[in-house]
Amino acid sequence: MADAPAALAPSADAASPPAEAAPAPARRSWLKPVVALVVLATLGAGGWFIAPRFLRRTTAPAEAKPAPVVVKATVPLGAVVVNVLGQTRRYVRVSLSLGVPNVKDVKEVEESKAQLLDLVIAVLASREAEALASEDGREKVKAELLERIHHELKLEHVARVYFTEFVIQ
Repeated sequence: MADAPAALAPSADAASPPAEAAPAPARRSWLKPVVALVVLATLGAGGWFIAPRFLRRTTAPAEAKPAPVVVKATVPLGAVVVNVLGQTRRYVRVSLSLGVPNVKDVKEVEESKAQLLDLVIAVLASREAEALASEDGREKVKAELLERIHHELKLEHVARVYFTEFVIQ
């Protein structure tokens, strides 16, 4: 009976297959570093191309938005009546004022009143009545007027365009 535990225990020589030797580490030792290198190269290349977009996105709004200009005086330009584009005969009547940051800039704007009114007529006549009827359309007209005042008339100190009357007929 003393031999019973020994008989239950499998012997190394009995029916079990011989223990296989572990595979040689030299055959696949190069695979893990190569895979790691490919993964790191892919992540690095992705970061190289994507990082400037994120960096530009975080720095661009700070550069794009200048400090808001405080309007201290307005120059009324009066009312203009303009035929707008479209199939039917429609017109728009607009009264507007320009906002300037200093009272001393009012005189220069008043001296350019004829050019300003001509510019307003040209911008409004190039629009359709449906585009002018929406708030978004009016804001686009204001932005275009301000841009053209700065570039064409070189009145850089004009800060805002205000519609004091806006009627579409």
